[in-house]
Amino acid sequence: MAQAEAKSSLVVGLLGESPNDTESLRALLGRRYGEWVRFVIISPEITGTQLDSPKFQHIVRANYRFQKPDLVVVTRDLDAPASNRPKRLERLLFFRKINRGFEQKSVFLLNVEAMEALIAADAGPFNKKYGCICQVPADPTTIPNPAQFLKDATAGCRTRYDEGHCAGLLADANYEKLLANCRYFAAFDAQFR
Repeated sequence: MAQAEAKSSLVVGLLGESPNDTESLRALLGRRYGEWVRFVIISPEITGTQLDSPKFQHIVRANYRFQKPDLVVVTRDLDAPASNRPKRLERLLFFRKINRGFEQKSVFLLNVEAMEALIAADAGPFNKKYGCICQVPADPTTIPNPAQFLKDATAGCRTRYDEGHCAGLLADANYEKLLANCRYFAAFDAQFR
């Protein structure tokens, strides 16, 4: 790890709704960009809707100033279909507000429905880990509740899917498949690069 950190010239902060989301993002992006980027988690203790609170946003901004990342990746779940315009606008307003606090140095990853849509975008590692055959639609963002979808897929398996498994599954995902199968992630990756 120290050797990878020595090569890293860019510090990227990660802010998300849960430690599972930020650790998953660190695992996923770390495989692709870990040689050049060191990832730090900003405010892991602030979760869920606490991110919408001005009090907690103040703490997030203070942690940002303390850690001084070059860029921040902010991730939120839409918790709705991509077509839900009011929910999308709500999340975009959140991002604009938090981005001002990050000196306009952040990139937004809005997961359609939830982070688990990315796991579904490359079901290979999922199927291998649980010993199942998960039939995923061509567009994984159309799955109404991806976390429940993955839990249901492992209903008859010895081990059932749990949100805590997300980071390990995404660490094993084929990055190119995610880009090809998940439009919102491909758009995010282009911005991140």
